[in-house]
Amino acid sequence: MDMFMTRNVKKSVGMFFSLIAIVGVIGCKSQSPMLDHITEGTEAFQSVQTSGSPIPQEELKSAVGVAILKCFQAGVVFGWMGGNGVAVKKLPSGWSAPIAIGVVKGDFGALIGAQHLDIVMVFNDATAFDKFIESGSYFYAGAQGTAATTTGTNQASGPPVKSYAHAAGLYGGASIGGLGILVKEKTNEAAYGEGATPVDILNGKFPQPPGGIELSKKLDSGH
Repeated sequence: MDMFMTRNVKKSVGMFFSLIAIVGVIGCKSQSPMLDHITEGTEAFQSVQTSGSPIPQEELKSAVGVAILKCFQAGVVFGWMGGNGVAVKKLPSGWSAPIAIGVVKGDFGALIGAQHLDIVMVFNDATAFDKFIESGSYFYAGAQGTAATTTGTNQASGPPVKSYAHAAGLYGGASIGGLGILVKEKTNEAAYGEGATPVDILNGKFPQPPGGIELSKKLDSGH
């Protein structure tokens, strides 16, 4: 019996790390990490906007900032989430150039499956967004989804930000919440130059990189 259980645990762990390997190749599409982040963010935004619960246009117009993430969630015994995306700030002249962000979330439980998750967080408070972009900081937000292809919204606890999520696939529990989001300083410096800070980028001190104008247009149009 013990040997049988040991074999099953080893098999589960092997499957888990196989899923991690799949996650690792997500976003490796071009020679420009920033363009990959923008592309994934754009795809995630379109996914949410074409779902059954799109972001109302008036919320996007009144937003002070938006963070968009394309994630992959996998778990066998141990749960894991990873993904990439971007954050942009609303300026008097329009949307700022984007900064690259990533998401990492770990949990423990009897989880089996994999799920693609597209998340858009709409900030309606400038102070909350400023805290979000502080150099090297983690930000925690909440959103909800269910198994299979669904959408959901949830007012995040803490900072005033509304999270929209579109989930596809099957995942034990199928819940997303407490997302740990990291500003990717190295990716941002590679795109904008050494010493470029998230604050400077989002305050309009750098021009739009490839893909940035297209993302801004989609945010303005809502689709």
